Amino acid sequence: MLDQRAYQFLEKVIMYHHISMPEVMMELNLSERQFHYLLEKANSMLSHFDLPSIEMKNQMLMVDEKVKGFAEIGVPMNVKGRTLIISEEDRPLIIYLYTFIKEDVVSSYHYQFLLKVSKNTALADVKKAKEICQAWHVQLVYKRMNGYVLEGDEMDKRRFAIYCIDYLLSQPLGKEIIGMTLKSWDKEQVIIDTQTIIEDFLKSKTIQLVKSRKVEMIYHLVFMRARTQSHDLRFTATEKDVIERQELFQFADELTQKLFSKGYENESYFTAIQLLTSQEKVFSQDNKSLQRLAKEIIDEFERNTLLPIKNKTYLINSLFNHLVPTYFRITFEMPLINPMTERIKEEYKELFQFVKRSLRPLSIWTAKQISEAEIGYFTLHFGGYLEKYREVKSEQIRALIVCSNGISSSIMLRAQLNAMFPTIHFTHTHAAENIQSISPSSYDVIFSTVQLTSIKPLFIVKPLLSLVEKNHLIQAVSEEFPELNERHISVDQVMSIIRRHTDIKNEKRLISELVDIMYFKNTEKRWEKPMLSDLLTEEMIHFTNEQLDWKTAIHQAAEPLVKTNKVEKRYVTAMIQNVEEVGTYIYIGKGIAIPHARPDAGVNEVGMSFLRTRKPVLLLDQEDYPVDLVICLAAIDNEAHLKALAHLTKLLGNESTLQAIKNTNSAHQLMEIIKEGEDLS
Repeated sequence: MLDQRAYQFLEKVIMYHHISMPEVMMELNLSERQFHYLLEKANSMLSHFDLPSIEMKNQMLMVDEKVKGFAEIGVPMNVKGRTLIISEEDRPLIIYLYTFIKEDVVSSYHYQFLLKVSKNTALADVKKAKEICQAWHVQLVYKRMNGYVLEGDEMDKRRFAIYCIDYLLSQPLGKEIIGMTLKSWDKEQVIIDTQTIIEDFLKSKTIQLVKSRKVEMIYHLVFMRARTQSHDLRFTATEKDVIERQELFQFADELTQKLFSKGYENESYFTAIQLLTSQEKVFSQDNKSLQRLAKEIIDEFERNTLLPIKNKTYLINSLFNHLVPTYFRITFEMPLINPMTERIKEEYKELFQFVKRSLRPLSIWTAKQISEAEIGYFTLHFGGYLEKYREVKSEQIRALIVCSNGISSSIMLRAQLNAMFPTIHFTHTHAAENIQSISPSSYDVIFSTVQLTSIKPLFIVKPLLSLVEKNHLIQAVSEEFPELNERHISVDQVMSIIRRHTDIKNEKRLISELVDIMYFKNTEKRWEKPMLSDLLTEEMIHFTNEQLDWKTAIHQAAEPLVKTNKVEKRYVTAMIQNVEEVGTYIYIGKGIAIPHARPDAGVNEVGMSFLRTRKPVLLLDQEDYPVDLVICLAAIDNEAHLKALAHLTKLLGNESTLQAIKNTNSAHQLMEIIKEGEDLS
């Protein structure tokens, strides 16, 4: 018997040379009771394969080498002849896919037999499947002559099928579960045939696809080919025109002819969407409109975060390669599964919100709402670009990064590795298929998101590393390259001593701070993100009833920053010069101006100051830009001010709160408004 959660548990344990019980609990978000339950299930599963059980000694999990050799990371166990125990969350999706490719009358008994569950459980799963279908504008209905059938627009049916496929592929044993569904209709050969056709086709063309997207695309087309019943796939004239104008369309038409029989002309458009949304490097750079859109998004991000973007041309080009497949995915409402979304929202909370607002041009362009999954990948893109790191070239250790998860993931992975190993010199990011053409003499180590064969040390990593994964990666690399580990002591060793002598209140927080202080440079400045009330203290808040010109207003607003030595006088001059050179960019509407300049213009410490004027100030002496709130910002880097700025933006975006701020008569009153908002956030 193969249980999804137990298999995931086993995968996590086998991933490391050694891992503790608290680390597994932290990584999989388990209670102690859940941990012991899954350990028991995993050992039961191993016994079916005649393999030694996982043992635990002093909270450390001991895994026999036979188990590690049998279940290599990325290579699923052989499940032939074994029964898959499918989770409650996944069963409704299997019901849908099973019905999507049905070749005969389907009853609840068929679902019961497929899922290996009781009659009542099968009926409950069907009810859940019906509810989920409705959210995708599809109906799962029972008809006396035809059994269970799907009703609705063909493209809606396909969108939900794509969601089911991609979600299952992101789950433990996902491929095996999908294979089981196809096998139930004797369709497993379609997987082999489709994969062969697509792989041979791509080899003959110059199309580069993201590896994970290519896998998803193959399974999408497998299910479309397996769906032999007649269906009416339609595209509007506008949709066809958008697709036909893409150079990839001619390749899609050629591929469709190899995949489908005659009479499937509209499948060419569906196949084209699959190729367009799977691109790693955009096939044609000749798309001026989307290049302009990439620049608009970056300009919006720069305005929202008050961050001056350096090397903007590079960021526009990299964002363009990410934007093109995203544009087609959003335009044609193709689902996107991003398993990292919740972690991104948690670890990059403020940045996620700024990116969300900065994608307004994309939302306007497509007339569609941007999903959190899409925002998450854009956040990785901007986060990786802005991540502050110090790159030191070293003649001793040179590293390659191999990432097949797309541009945004590659940028974020490189930023994380640079922060973790500042003395390693990282070259450009490469695709797995290009590694063989690179001379081994040009590098000493490889960090890869996929399995490779290498004569040099190889470390398998994820695009977004968790705390536990960072800790173990640092230790593993230090064991291979001892010269990197200045302290020659591991977090595990420290935690082992602490556990023996103390009761730990928050183990996750303790490990987090130990990893930071032991392995990362400038920890305090990297992670210190003060709240708005920490920056806008009473001494930073001023009011005036005088009639001021705009330059004097900026001088008076910035005076508290200068007095406390948070900025030098030249920073005030730089803020004024920026307005004179760039224009009224600091005006954000509603009578609010936020002057700022680059950190290197004289910022000593992150800070913010506030000036409320009773008589409006005309920015650049223009009547269209009256200002009665001047808030000066001094950012020390790309991150420290984001939390405070996010809260300030939230306060200023609320009409009643903004009015309350403008009506305040004292710094104390303003502080009460700020702190009340922080308590609610």
